[in-house]
Amino acid sequence: MTLVWDFHIMILALSKTCLCRDVIINGKQLTYAGRNEPVDGSKVSIIIPTFNAGETITRCLRSIRNQSYPRVEVIVVDNFSNDTTIDVARAFGAKVLQQKSNPASARNTGIVNSEGKYVFFVDSDQVLSRGVVEECVTECEVENAGMVRVPELFIGEGFWGSCSAEWKNYYGKVERRYRAHGKILSGEPRFFVKEQLIRVGMFDASLLWGEDYDLYQRLKERNVKEVSCQSILYHIEPASVKRIVTRNLRYGESMPTFMHHSDKQVFSRVVRHSLLAWGESLSELPEKPDIAFGCTVLLGMKAFAMIAGLLANLA
Repeated sequence: MTLVWDFHIMILALSKTCLCRDVIINGKQLTYAGRNEPVDGSKVSIIIPTFNAGETITRCLRSIRNQSYPRVEVIVVDNFSNDTTIDVARAFGAKVLQQKSNPASARNTGIVNSEGKYVFFVDSDQVLSRGVVEECVTECEVENAGMVRVPELFIGEGFWGSCSAEWKNYYGKVERRYRAHGKILSGEPRFFVKEQLIRVGMFDASLLWGEDYDLYQRLKERNVKEVSCQSILYHIEPASVKRIVTRNLRYGESMPTFMHHSDKQVFSRVVRHSLLAWGESLSELPEKPDIAFGCTVLLGMKAFAMIAGLLANLA
C-alpha cells in the first residue's frame, strides 16, 4: 500500500565539566561551547540546518517538543531563509543562528554553539518518534557508545513523493540485508557523544555530499563504539520532481570532491546499492505496479541528474 502522510500517525502516538577551547575547522579557528561554562552532562543538543523549510519545520519542532526526554535544546542553523522558517523556529523556543553555509558547515556551527553532552543531527523534514532521544541517551550511557544509528522510515506526499519514499525504504531494506558485505553504502549514525566529534575534527565543510559518511568513517577509524536504537525517525519526502532532481544534481556535482577526500569506491557502491533497490521495487510489481513504475522513472531521473552534476564538476 502506498505510504501517505497522515497527521494522526504523527508520532504523538509518537557531571562532567568541559572548559572553553579553540578548535580548527577547515583552517578557521572557532571556540568550542562559545564560553567558559560547563557542558550540561545530561542535555541533548538537536541541530537542524535549514533553508526555506517553512513548510516542514513545524512538524519537526513539534515532535521535538513532545519528546519523553526533557533535557533538550534545539539549535537551528539557517542559511538566510526568506520564508517563515526563522519565525517558526523562534516560536518553538529554538536557538537560531544564521550564516551562509552548506549542511556540513551548519552542523559544525551547531556543535560549536551547543551545550549538551550529546548532539543529534535532525533535518527539518523529519519527525521524531516520542522516545527516540531518550533511547539514544540510554544506549550511550548503558553501552558506553559514542554514536547511535537511528532507523528511518520515509513517508511521501503525493504520487512522486510516495514513489521517492518507497524507493528510499527499498534502499534501507537493501542496506540491512547486505551491510555485512561492505559493497554498498550504509546509513550513518545521527546521534553522537559530542566529545567524539570534536576529537575527529567534526564535519568536513568542503563536502556537499557524503559529509556524514566521511565523518562516520573517521569515527570508525578511532574505534568509537556504535549501537542502534529501535525508535524511528520519520522522513517526509517532497512531492516535487524538480526538488528531487535538483537535490541529486547537487549530489553529483559534489561527488568528485568526496571521492578525492574520502572513499574512492563510493560511485560503484552507489550504483550497486541503487540496482539492488530497483530489484526490490520490481519484486513487488504485482502488488504495487504504480510504485514500481514510479521508482523506475525516478531511478532514471536520479541517475541522469547525478551524472550531469558529476560531468559539470569535471568540465
